[in-house]
Amino acid sequence: MHPISVAIIAKNEEKRIEKCLSSIKPYGFEIVVVDTGSTDGTKEIAGRYADQILDFAWCDDFSAARNYSLRAAKNNWIFMIDCDEAIKSIDVDELNYFRKHLSDSVGSVTRENFITEQGKLTLNNTDYTERFFDRRLYHYTGMIHEQLTPIRGKDFPNYLLKTTITHTGYDMTPEERQAKQLRNQTLLEKQLLEDSDNPYLYYQLGKTCEITSDYAAACKYYSKGLEYDLDPELAYVQAMVVSYGNALLYTEQADIALGFEGIYDEFAGSADFIYLMGNIYKANKMYDQALAQYKKAIGMPQCKLNGANSFLPLYQSGTIFEITGHIPDAIACYKHCGNLAPALQRLDALLHKQS
Repeated sequence: MHPISVAIIAKNEEKRIEKCLSSIKPYGFEIVVVDTGSTDGTKEIAGRYADQILDFAWCDDFSAARNYSLRAAKNNWIFMIDCDEAIKSIDVDELNYFRKHLSDSVGSVTRENFITEQGKLTLNNTDYTERFFDRRLYHYTGMIHEQLTPIRGKDFPNYLLKTTITHTGYDMTPEERQAKQLRNQTLLEKQLLEDSDNPYLYYQLGKTCEITSDYAAACKYYSKGLEYDLDPELAYVQAMVVSYGNALLYTEQADIALGFEGIYDEFAGSADFIYLMGNIYKANKMYDQALAQYKKAIGMPQCKLNGANSFLPLYQSGTIFEITGHIPDAIACYKHCGNLAPALQRLDALLHKQS
């Protein structure tokens, strides 16, 4: 067996766990599944793939369950994955090199997040998450949205691996979304009582409110989280800024969002932020400034929101050209948006008018 263990915690995941486990099985890793109280067929399905299936009494603490799975593994090197995720591509040789030559470091993977749009599973955004580490050096902390933390308190070197996983955890029914929001908010508020000066908790509370489209509440949490002196290079800080800006636009507070001009230089390397600034200017009817930001976003090397550096700024540019009467330019933009449904609809309408 390969000297890497895959650690998974699960509860009532019969609809998703088989895809996850079947994507892992071919690589020969030890598979450890810790069940926190399933009442469906989760454990039966896991039994077809896992080397260990263990029970853990749920105690409202995801880190406790996660750390139990680490202790149960036979190997020190852990690849952590969730039931709503699956391996898309993995470089096992790279993992072996990593554990031999970068033994004090953490490996991050690319995660593609999918949701259902118009009946089709569609890539919504991409993020990067720490998943490969030596359990002797790292463990999890936090009741919910647990974070990988060095045991000795030393910041860890982090490297992006050539591994990609898919994630469908945001693809939920309204009922599932409401239940998840309630659970997450309860645990986050409980943790906040013990750690009231943790900006990461305010970020996660804001994201939790977004699950049910409560953008007004999300604004309050994001605003609170951004009151702290934060490192703009941190991924969650960048995400919180963009989420806050979007929440302000959703709640028709474009004038407040315009204040993001004051932090422009700190986040200008992010295509998501540049695209957001275009939307902020557009909402404030500052069309020339918006077009300049959309133009800048197009072709930037990376983005988290799918299309933030390609078809989304093109589409928004097209709508501005329509508003300002530059119809040929609008048509040109829409034609370069690929299969984006709103762009195809506007293109069809404009071409119909011309015929």
